[in-house]
Amino acid sequence: MSSPLIRSEEHFVLLEPDKKERIVSKEEAIKWLRGWLKRIDITTINQNENFEKEESISKFLEDTCELEVNRGYVIKWFAVRIEPD
Repeated sequence: MSSPLIRSEEHFVLLEPDKKERIVSKEEAIKWLRGWLKRIDITTINQNENFEKEESISKFLEDTCELEVNRGYVIKWFAVRIEPD
């Protein structure tokens, strides 16, 4: 179970092998994750989830921090807090 503080975060660090890390908004992270979920067999994740719904993707984003999209190719994400200057 993830920390309730993470759920209040509005920014995420996205990590993909061989790419630079990116800091994005929660909306951008959902869009990024949706793109990856469309490329893989999602029944191996959770047969009861409907990843067509944004709420399901948002919950997955908040409750999980990585996804193996191909054997040995793992994407990761982490909620981060960005402090104003």
